[in-house]
Amino acid sequence: MLITMKRLIFVFLAVGVLGLLCFVSIFKKDVLPQPTFPLDEEVIIGALEKSGLPGILSESETTSLAEGRRMHIVRSPMITYSDTISIEEASVDPSTRLLIAGITSATIEGERVLITVFDQIDVADQMSWEDWKQQIVFATLLYGGFEDEEQVYQAFADKELPYGENVFQRWDAQLPEGYCTVTYHTINESSNPKQKRHALMGVNIYESQALYQRLQKPTTQVVP
Repeated sequence: MLITMKRLIFVFLAVGVLGLLCFVSIFKKDVLPQPTFPLDEEVIIGALEKSGLPGILSESETTSLAEGRRMHIVRSPMITYSDTISIEEASVDPSTRLLIAGITSATIEGERVLITVFDQIDVADQMSWEDWKQQIVFATLLYGGFEDEEQVYQAFADKELPYGENVFQRWDAQLPEGYCTVTYHTINESSNPKQKRHALMGVNIYESQALYQRLQKPTTQVVP
């Protein structure tokens, strides 16, 4: 009788474990693919297509900074920094085209780091997070491993973007997938009426907050 009871308990436990595993497998969320760092060009192009961010990879500006670190530049196919520069002229010098995204991907101390900066010109006095959604989704896709492509965006979307000229704000969020920082900076040279108003947003993702703290200095961002 005792042996039979033990067998029954074992059967119930086994069935319970199997049921739990089935439940978890059914309701477990898919996560975004996590690319190898430093990033390859194919990953950049794929993230541009998926996010819908209008830009082209500037192959001539791709730079290997050091072992395990690489920088990519994404430029606008049509918009230049000056209205006097034609698209044909901009093709000769890609840096005259609007910087859509500057991307630095690296492996530091065995952990992944993604540094991105985005530029917009002729922007309104007051911008919203929706105006930057494609850019943040793009960075999220590049880093990968998140529950969905809007997870980082949703972590910051309730923050208030500052209003005015030459303002700067920084936010951070600790997510299960990594430590994220976002910076926002507006630039307006009022002394030059032809200068277009810029807004820059940086989206940086570290594998851990401890790594961010060990670096002990602001990350270098890419500017045009």
